[in-house]
Amino acid sequence: MVAGRRRIAEGREAEIYEWEDGAVLKLYRGTGYGLELEHAALVALAAAGGPSPRALGRIEVDGRPGLLMTRVDGTDMLAMLERKPWQIVSLARRLAAAHAEVHAVAAPAGLPSTKELLASKIEAAPLPQELRDLGLEHAAALPDGDRLCHGDFHPGNVLATRDAVSVIDWPLASRGHPAADYARTALLMSIGDPPPVSRLMRMLIMVGRRWFSHAYATAYERLAPADPEVVRHAHIAHVAARVSEGITVEIPTLIGFLERARR
Repeated sequence: MVAGRRRIAEGREAEIYEWEDGAVLKLYRGTGYGLELEHAALVALAAAGGPSPRALGRIEVDGRPGLLMTRVDGTDMLAMLERKPWQIVSLARRLAAAHAEVHAVAAPAGLPSTKELLASKIEAAPLPQELRDLGLEHAAALPDGDRLCHGDFHPGNVLATRDAVSVIDWPLASRGHPAADYARTALLMSIGDPPPVSRLMRMLIMVGRRWFSHAYATAYERLAPADPEVVRHAHIAHVAARVSEGITVEIPTLIGFLERARR
């Protein structure tokens, strides 16, 4: 807790507090490694007029690293889907447009390589060696890139109003090929276990995810056509990397996919 400040959100990595003059404080837990990546990404996005909050500066509070940002009005797209499920296609298209806009931004040189981060996660995944090798082979086949990649782009990390969207939560930002980031999002939306949400929302996600994923992919490919072979490499690599995240309910599906890909 921060004395005198209202906490408005929290997650595994950080807490968000109200601040003065229309700002918020993102106060990290632990070393704050992700803060440096988030700050670099937000600075690059601001310079390019990208869809994100603006970084206002770094700060330390009670010995913890924090990042001051402009406060963004809006509701995350998961919550919007729960309230207005009939907007599933229009929201998927808005999500795709925001993702394509992010990928139009050149990444700061200091961000880590998307390929190297992906390979590191695959190395750490509790996989049979032949499946780990498969994932590493496809990660190595990805082209290098210089675009800004979010690393965890999904509807819960996009705030929307009627007229605008803003992409939040950048501690996994990297520098790489857009197809790698696009494939991660496609994977999350097709088989990712839903985050903690209401029972109604979980049911809507499980029933509507195929429509949403298709509408997102169709809109993204129209805006930023991706080489199908690069997307294939990225998808297989991300499936292997996802195993390292330890989401038990997903493991059989992920392993099954890799075994089929190997055959």
